[in-house]
Amino acid sequence: MAIDTGLLTNIGFYVSISIIFAILALGFNIQWGYTGLFNAGIAGFFLIGAYVTAIAITLPAPPIVIAGIPVYPGHLGGFQLPFVAGALLAMLASGATAALVALPTLRLRADYLAIATLAFAEIVRIFAINLESVTGGTIGIILIPRPVEFRPPDPFLNTTAIVGIGALILFALLFVLQFIAESPWGRVLRAIREDEEATMALGKNAFRYKLQAFALGGALMGLAGSLFAVTLVYVEPSVSFAPAVTFSVWVMVIVGGSGNNRGAILGAFLIYGMEFLSVQLKDFAPAALKDTIFYIRLMIIGVLLILLILFRPSGILPEKKRVLR
Repeated sequence: MAIDTGLLTNIGFYVSISIIFAILALGFNIQWGYTGLFNAGIAGFFLIGAYVTAIAITLPAPPIVIAGIPVYPGHLGGFQLPFVAGALLAMLASGATAALVALPTLRLRADYLAIATLAFAEIVRIFAINLESVTGGTIGIILIPRPVEFRPPDPFLNTTAIVGIGALILFALLFVLQFIAESPWGRVLRAIREDEEATMALGKNAFRYKLQAFALGGALMGLAGSLFAVTLVYVEPSVSFAPAVTFSVWVMVIVGGSGNNRGAILGAFLIYGMEFLSVQLKDFAPAALKDTIFYIRLMIIGVLLILLILFRPSGILPEKKRVLR
């Protein structure tokens, strides 16, 4: 019996994108689930990670002009670094940016942080669209090399390699973050979330811990952007990093269970799974429903959120309750 590699490639693509969203959800879970810091600019840190990796690992890309008409503006790049170096640079850039954004806002009320990060994400996206010589403008950066390239090109093997790399990174992150969550550092984060004043009264520098948590979450979002760049082998700013990405990650963490790393991962696979299925079912749906499946998916997610809030407000996998003995 022949194996349908096309179907397996399609499923592999779903898994690879779900892993990327799971890493985004883990980053947001550190910031909000554990520390209570609401980040409304997830897409901005995601974008920074994707573009830093794309610039770091691509071949030189000068402008393309045909008959005096600019066809492609080119982009900064040509460093041809290995993927590991590009991913580390993405984490460093996104984490450092997160710290810089948080520095002037963490001492203010929580809503100021949300407003600042939301504005930051849109500013970064506008810069990516307009800095054509650096980012390739609306066309973006193309021909991003994969960490593992097969010759001759094989979509199934390429997808399998990406899924394998992403799965290794995700399991390693889960192990490390679970250890961190149960460490004294993680306990301080939860204490800040529950009662910041009481935590400070116990001698803990709440600002420093919040800054560290926000920077770590931003670094993970940069790592997700790095994986995104090599999975799609191109990045563009208009759609891939729209505010809807931030909303999707919020829903994933809420549905899966905030304050629970496994819950964040489960939420990512479930919510992106709905989007993936809506795209697949579009080909089989009656003509009258083809243009409405996207909106049906949004309605299903909305109903799911309402039901969760009513019957399981802590999410599918709620945070483990800790009792002092």
